[in-house]
This record gives sequence, C-alpha cells and structure tokens, in this order.
Amino acid sequence: MGGSVVFNDHSMKLAYGEEASVLADKRVAGIQALSGTGACRLFADFQRRFKPESHIFIPVPTWAKYASSDDLHSLHVVPS
Repeated sequence: MGGSVVFNDHSMKLAYGEEASVLADKRVAGIQALSGTGACRLFADFQRRFKPESHIFIPVPTWAKYASSDDLHSLHVVPS
C-alpha cells in the first residue's frame, strides 16, 4: 500500500515540476509515509536492498533523530 495516488502524484509534480521528463518517462515513483522518521525508514530499507553502495544526503541542519537513526546505520550518509 503506497498511500493516496493523487497525493503522491501532486507531491512528485511539486518536487520535480509539472513538466519534468522523469515524470513523463515514469522514471520516479512515490509512496506516502506517516511521518518523516517513517519516510526515512522506508527509504533506508529500499536503498539497502536495491542500491546499498549509494549515498543518502541529509540536509544540515536536520532533526538529530534522522542523522543518528539506526535505520541509516549501515548506509553511506553524507551531511550536505
């Protein structure tokens, strides 16, 4: 279950722009999470499974719980 399809579609248009080629080419996907921490957990699980060698960029400043999350422990976290 990925949440509200309409919400996800509008969120991706907001993030990438209404006319973004990545949306038109269906190269991105979105899911809805209950919280920021939940979203980080979902993304960490996805990244660990499909692309564990890639990096996660976390903005500075950010919530301390995101940067120290056990879910991100084994991934390449880069403050940016």
